[in-house]
Amino acid sequence: MKVLVLGATGYVGGVLVEELQKRGHEVAAVVRPSGDGGKRLPAVRDERHGDLSGEIEVTADIDAIVHTAQLTGDESVDAKVIGGLVASGKRVVYVSGVWVLGRTDGGDEASPVNPVPIVGYRPNIERLVTDGGGIVIRPGVVHGRGGGIPNLYLGIATEQGTGIYVGEGAEVAPYVHVEDLAELIVTAVEKGEPGAVYHGVAEEGVTRRAVAEAAAENAGVEAGARAWPVEQAGAAVGAPFAEALALHQRVSSARTREALGWAPTRPGILSELREGSYTR
Repeated sequence: MKVLVLGATGYVGGVLVEELQKRGHEVAAVVRPSGDGGKRLPAVRDERHGDLSGEIEVTADIDAIVHTAQLTGDESVDAKVIGGLVASGKRVVYVSGVWVLGRTDGGDEASPVNPVPIVGYRPNIERLVTDGGGIVIRPGVVHGRGGGIPNLYLGIATEQGTGIYVGEGAEVAPYVHVEDLAELIVTAVEKGEPGAVYHGVAEEGVTRRAVAEAAAENAGVEAGARAWPVEQAGAAVGAPFAEALALHQRVSSARTREALGWAPTRPGILSELREGSYTR
């Protein structure tokens, strides 16, 4: 298949491009033009220039579309872009996230949504995709290859001299390695059911305190971790993001694993922090 990737220069999108090519698919990537007129993605032959806040041209040679890019923050703009992709008649896979579920202690693919403010209108985008026969994938907190939110925990631990978690510490969050997630996305492109929602979750719930302690160990600072009150964290990183970082979520991907045969194999978040791609 020839797959059009939006967000191909991003954290998830970059690994996805690698996985698509590894599995024999041709990639076309929508990117902003480089300042010097050169290619942004040398490994991708078909590089198309576009703005994700405007209309995306979907040519006849495209078989499927994967949207991994961040939303603009303007629902009307994002709905227009996603709506245009769905209307193309191609297979559309939209990468969302489990924060749309809100607080949950066992949410699965069929659970009702109750999004935290930072992803407030994302369920509307999800419905636009699934109602049009597209597929939604909701990753947990993505880690691996030294990227993603875990870098924030490392930076704060280094700055504060110990591990830091937002909330009370006993809250849990679901995690997925970026390479396992890329495999799931490609599998959904290949054989996902129209209108389906899949969860990209390898670890259903790891305590925030444990993650902060692993970050402290990595950073070589005082062992352990202490709380960062949501109000203080909000002043530093923004209230919506701080609320999301304190969210208690235990999320299942059992239905996804059964439906697609997805079996994540990469190291978990604690192992990655202590001895994997985040080690310094």
